[in-house]
Amino acid sequence: MGITMKNIFFFLLLLPLWCSAQVLDADALLDKVIHTMKADAPLQMDYSYTVYEDDNSIVMQDKGVMRLEGNRYSLIMDKMGIWCNGETQWSYMQEIDEIYITDAMSDEAQNLSPLFIMENYREGCTKEVEIKDGKLTIVLHVPADSDIEKVVLSVDSGSSRLTAMDVFMRGQGYMEVKLDGYHKNCVFASDIYECPVKEYPTAEIVDMR
Repeated sequence: MGITMKNIFFFLLLLPLWCSAQVLDADALLDKVIHTMKADAPLQMDYSYTVYEDDNSIVMQDKGVMRLEGNRYSLIMDKMGIWCNGETQWSYMQEIDEIYITDAMSDEAQNLSPLFIMENYREGCTKEVEIKDGKLTIVLHVPADSDIEKVVLSVDSGSSRLTAMDVFMRGQGYMEVKLDGYHKNCVFASDIYECPVKEYPTAEIVDMR
């Protein structure tokens, strides 16, 4: 049976739906976002976050610059600084003038890294893709044995880059993170992911490892 104009018409009619189904596959889209972030590394982004209670009242908010490469990152904000070199994480709290040291691979340490969150919850989560008001999001529903209930990732459909991330805690509110000012393939100093302890001579060191 040859190809008729009717066959071609229905193929062209269904092509956008078929393409959308391909693009909206949650696993494939998440893999593409992860691949893009790794390919762009070392990268730098403007980073802002707001922590909300269950009633949507604001608990804390801050902004700064994140530098990221694999499991290493530094996050310099107005009120605190966080550094992770892949083995150790340092957190400096300006308000109390203390530096906390933890193991880099603990969830507490890495849950500030968008790349770690995406890779850590790549398996074991129920995933879905939503399009609301023209915005593309991947929703990760985390199993009940985690303190995190779900993660909502906002993605630029053109570049496959992460633009925002909302982390919902079970009965503890949620954290809203916005990422922009994206610079890829940056060149950083070798010690960019380590805390410059000497710059905080009065800080108390609290080693929690």
